[in-house]
Amino acid sequence: MELVTAADLKRGQVLMLDNVPHAVEEFHITGTAKTKRKIHARLRNLVKGVHVERAFWEDERLAAAEVENRRVQFSYRDGDRFVFLDAETFEELSLTAEQVGERHWFLRENEEYRAVFLEGKLLEIELPDTVAMKVESTAAPQRGGSDAAWKPARLEGGLEIMVPLFIATGDVVRVDTQTRKYVRKESETDKTR
Repeated sequence: MELVTAADLKRGQVLMLDNVPHAVEEFHITGTAKTKRKIHARLRNLVKGVHVERAFWEDERLAAAEVENRRVQFSYRDGDRFVFLDAETFEELSLTAEQVGERHWFLRENEEYRAVFLEGKLLEIELPDTVAMKVESTAAPQRGGSDAAWKPARLEGGLEIMVPLFIATGDVVRVDTQTRKYVRKESETDKTR
């Protein structure tokens, strides 16, 4: 296992804390050049799917897991199991609903995702930063309103978010997979790519 300093943390990096793999989701630094700086990290336990907050001194050494990245295709959901197909070996792999967590809103059948493996075992699925999703239902669109005015919309798969007033049922919108917030409306040229 490789050791890294807390100052060198990267988003998506997998650390071994108490012999359990944790993915770095967010982090920020506090302190000044005169005081000892701390790195405050939001981590996701890759076994249980729960989030934990941890603080590290910037020169603290941490064990980084040696992970392998491969492509997998989401096949189907079976109860609380999400089943994926390894693109290289065609082996069926699964994650529990608690391991997938809130990311389940963005998983689509037959779509490929980047997967993280530790010692040959599937640990997690990495989502793209944004995903295009179709609006299944929302109030009728309004033109000429304020950009600050928003309305609720239900997207494919059941995810509910706030969208601008000009969005109509059937439109395709881009959603940030981290914050689950509206990014922009997809144009016709975006849909053909």
